[in-house]
Amino acid sequence: MAASPDRRLGPPTTRRSASRFCAPSLADSPTRRILLVSDNAQLRLLLSQLLVAHRYDAVAVDSSAASPSCADLDAAIIDFAAARGAARWLRTLDRMAPLPVLAIAADPEAVDEALWKRAEAVLHEPVDARQLLLVMRGLFAKQRQTARIDEVITAGPLTLHSLLNTVSIETRSVALTDAEKSVLRELMLAAGTTVSRERLTRSSLVREWSPGDRCLDTHIKRLRRKIGNDRHGRTPIRTVRGLGYRLVAEWQPAR
Repeated sequence: MAASPDRRLGPPTTRRSASRFCAPSLADSPTRRILLVSDNAQLRLLLSQLLVAHRYDAVAVDSSAASPSCADLDAAIIDFAAARGAARWLRTLDRMAPLPVLAIAADPEAVDEALWKRAEAVLHEPVDARQLLLVMRGLFAKQRQTARIDEVITAGPLTLHSLLNTVSIETRSVALTDAEKSVLRELMLAAGTTVSRERLTRSSLVREWSPGDRCLDTHIKRLRRKIGNDRHGRTPIRTVRGLGYRLVAEWQPAR
């Protein structure tokens, strides 16, 4: 689709494809991966360049593209100009990963109310670059703060009490370390879907994952031992070979 001239952040600096831009990794600030969905090629290019310049990793696609691996994503920016495509992507994200969504729209009145309810924030066109960056920063700051309050998350027989650093397995309660709580929280929020090692390491341990890094595996091993097995000897935290881990909500502890 040709880019419309009124949908710009500024003049493009390059004509190369906007399908994938990788930001450099920082040791003290894990790179956030942002999915960008828009049918406007110029908008995809400019927003991707903006995100990468501010140390995000942008995965840019049009609304008809096949879904990338949502297990590695931290947030999504969706252009609501193509309502059907936006709705399809929202359904896909809801099935695959509980990602926060930022919406872009030229005419808010023309967008279905159900779509708005799914968005964390709405950015009007033309997109203000400074506003977008402030919203992104606030979104991730809010996620970090939320993880520290007394939230209670339930998935099957597991109930996580964040403030107490405990998980209840039906009537049994066990203490967790801060790292174990953070890892289990991510798995419970995405129960039934695979969460990659990269995403778990970034979100829970606040560092970048590398192939030789066994820290996450150690925390998973300890969580499995504390939670226990079902009557068949299976843990609710399953390894998905080559990808990461998945929490099985239908799991039941041995009695």
